[in-house]
Amino acid sequence: MQIRTARIGVLLIVLGALVVLILDLHTAWQTPSHLRRTISEYGLGAQQWVFSIGVALLALGSALTLVAALRQRLTRPTATASICLVLWTVGLVAVVAVPKQDWANDASLSVGGAIHRIGAAVAFASIPIAVIAFSRPWIRDAVWALRARITLALSLLSLVTLLPIAYALAFGATGPRPWYRVVTLGYVERVLVVAEVIALISLALWVRAAERRRSAAVESQEIKASQPA
Repeated sequence: MQIRTARIGVLLIVLGALVVLILDLHTAWQTPSHLRRTISEYGLGAQQWVFSIGVALLALGSALTLVAALRQRLTRPTATASICLVLWTVGLVAVVAVPKQDWANDASLSVGGAIHRIGAAVAFASIPIAVIAFSRPWIRDAVWALRARITLALSLLSLVTLLPIAYALAFGATGPRPWYRVVTLGYVERVLVVAEVIALISLALWVRAAERRRSAAVESQEIKASQPA
């Protein structure tokens, strides 16, 4: 029996996203003000294990999606899409492996805090680029044009959601206020994560469709080969 890598990848991505979403909704229902804080704040509380499981599932599903995309020849190992998907996955692993710094107990940036911050920044910046780079070569393809255009549109939307953070960084670098106080980071981050995960799911479903198409073609050939001449 052939292992359907893309199907497992889709399931893990959706499951990981649901775990974090349910955790966030449950916390927001009890404490609405928590939405003003960044999602990675969960790494400092009692729900750390739930958050870690969700992000780890998301990372593993993304890695399997890339493997399946390479198998279906939808991208190349050295392509921008592949490299950025790897960076996204590594960034997610860094977010889980190195929790967010607890600024209440340590006012100076630690090595672990820097790794967490860099991992999150790399992940957030990489996935829109990965999906855009993945989609563009296929927008005029006879088979995958529709999926490519939908996925490209979703990735461009996720790129737009990065603009408030870019504005905050630029304003913070030139103004008196620190960048993380220019916008309500928790709200902006949640919109960004939702947009990016939706684009990622669209990509994973596309790879899953390619896997099913290839499997159906192989099975058809095997049936024809088994029939008597």
